[in-house]
Amino acid sequence: MFDLEHRPRKLDKDRYSESQMVNYKKEPDRFINISPNNYIRSLKDTTSKKAMIPMALISLMDKNNKIYMTLDDLSEKLDYPKTGLSVLFGIYKEMDFLKKLRNGLYMVNPLISYRGSKYERDKLVKEYNSVYKGKK
Repeated sequence: MFDLEHRPRKLDKDRYSESQMVNYKKEPDRFINISPNNYIRSLKDTTSKKAMIPMALISLMDKNNKIYMTLDDLSEKLDYPKTGLSVLFGIYKEMDFLKKLRNGLYMVNPLISYRGSKYERDKLVKEYNSVYKGKK
């Protein structure tokens, strides 16, 4: 059911993420590791397509939390109407889930999800917060 990549144990800086045992009751703001593709695959039959879009967007982002796709491309990739996607993106922007940097370029909030080390996340947070507030 799930796809697991079997690789030799070595540090791959592009795919590195911090993984620790965390007491979430004491530290609710900590990150956890989730495989977006496996999450989507396991819940696709029990959850609406609309509810799965945020996780699908996370699975599409690159190591800089950016998604290089137009709404047309995303609509086709996600098999969701472009007009509905446009409305959802407006809601996601209001909720600070993502920002539109320019046409065909979106950035997911690194405080929600990121790929890489904590240091890389901190750099992405600075970049995300520096985006003009009017484009939010």
